[in-house]
Amino acid sequence: MYYYIFDIKKCKKRSQVQEIKDYLGSLGIAGEYTYPTAAQNANELVSIGLSKQYSTFVAVGGDEIANAVAGRLVGRKEAFGVIPLEATPELYRLIGVNHWREACESLRFRKISEIRLGQTASGYAFLTKTSLAINGSTEITLEFKDFIIQTRATTLTVSMFDPKIKKIGDDYLDVTISSANPTESQFVNRISSFFGSKKPQEKIFNSIFRGRSLRIFTKSPTGLICGSAVVAKTPQLIESSDEKLRLVTSKNSAQDWNKE
Repeated sequence: MYYYIFDIKKCKKRSQVQEIKDYLGSLGIAGEYTYPTAAQNANELVSIGLSKQYSTFVAVGGDEIANAVAGRLVGRKEAFGVIPLEATPELYRLIGVNHWREACESLRFRKISEIRLGQTASGYAFLTKTSLAINGSTEITLEFKDFIIQTRATTLTVSMFDPKIKKIGDDYLDVTISSANPTESQFVNRISSFFGSKKPQEKIFNSIFRGRSLRIFTKSPTGLICGSAVVAKTPQLIESSDEKLRLVTSKNSAQDWNKE
């Protein structure tokens, strides 16, 4: 039993909604179709679907709707699928499709991959990554379990999945930083335990760090962006989920990234 949650804003035109429905029907996987509104958001629609005991939930749209639905289903037995529309390249790669029609076909075959999500302390979950909304060079502090990083950064991204980064474990977040001025970067607080060095390291530039959780601090509240939406603000704790999501993927999905 399929329960679809459409983000109408991601459809190029109203007729695309019907086109997707018709294609799902031709594959024999039609179901109940729902649409978030100001009065009933995606989280509430998932709750309704759960009360009706649907076994497969499908987000139709971009990263925002996919993340919202996935966050409600992590740790549950129900399967979760995505029909991407105007989504980020990472989301397409995660499920292994290039077009919404391929995603529909994957739903029919129901290959399940169990994955972890990234989660913020404010309650937002993300399938792929979140980025700090930096405008120019910004002073940031990152607190990991065993070390602290302080630097001026031009970009900061926290990834649960990025096809350009090889995973060291499915429960690790990958944190990438580009520093505005490498000479200003410094590591403190037992950084040697992480790098196996007795001296603090300097000159961070286009660096990557990994951890199961981290805290991000900035001088003033700064947004964290998923897709095109601001989902949280600093200071913020981000961690990988303890439980997994049962994600429907294609045979070309990137779900063995941590085994390569």
